[in-house]
Amino acid sequence: MKINSVNLSKVTTYRFGGLCKNYIELENTNDFLKISGKVNSKNTFVLGKGSNIAFSDNEYKGYVLKPKFEFINNTNDVGILKVGAGTYLPDLSRYLKNRELGGGEFLLGIPGSLGGALKMNAGSFGYEIATNVVEINCYDLNERKFISLDKNSIKYSYRHSENLDNKIIHSAILKFEHADPKSIAQKMSKFNKQRKKSQPPGIYNAGSVFKNSDDYFAGELIDNAGLKGYSIDNVSVSTKHANFFIAKKGAKASSLYDLVQYVKEKVYDKYKVSLEEEIQFIGEFT
Repeated sequence: MKINSVNLSKVTTYRFGGLCKNYIELENTNDFLKISGKVNSKNTFVLGKGSNIAFSDNEYKGYVLKPKFEFINNTNDVGILKVGAGTYLPDLSRYLKNRELGGGEFLLGIPGSLGGALKMNAGSFGYEIATNVVEINCYDLNERKFISLDKNSIKYSYRHSENLDNKIIHSAILKFEHADPKSIAQKMSKFNKQRKKSQPPGIYNAGSVFKNSDDYFAGELIDNAGLKGYSIDNVSVSTKHANFFIAKKGAKASSLYDLVQYVKEKVYDKYKVSLEEEIQFIGEFT
């Protein structure tokens, strides 16, 4: 276990965030026991790869936990894998491709870790990680013990899980099916082209800012409200995809927060739709 003082702007894709004096890297399961007397669900944030996160510009007074469990292990059953929470999703997607396992092609372009994906039920192009979940192994911050949850007890829905709050994920048992390698490669290529066509590359952002629903696409509502390109300080609504907000180097998290609130207000005024944030704001913003 490593405890450091870290500027949180260095560990998120938006490059926002103030100082955290209790940034803890968890390297093995014994580390859970070492922190059990210090951390709880109210003073702790579990960080993956830092996408879909905006830390406040102010100092974060609690604990930030960084699980370093990066592994992919085969089991005795074909297509059943045990995967560490810190595993990078594109790495998992490529691992599956090399072993002719389908169902993980959509993970290639999601710049996050498995733990974060499991908590928010990450997905794209009509696929979501919940489909692959068999079991999740985690540490319960309130009960201070290790538990295993099967898929049915987690209660997944769109970009949401009900029973993973207050828990630090260690690993998951995931299921994938054998597939034709050409079909896998074609899907990955197709998804990659679609992303490049619609999403802004090479600049600071955290993916989709708002959740979609069965009734609307958030990006379309923002676009039709005339907000593409609108900016507050150094943060703006992307002109390529309105559900992506991009930040220039040195931008502040407070500017992103203000822009999100402004966009929500304008979309509601025009459509009477309350957009739900997919991005998480952590720390003090008001």
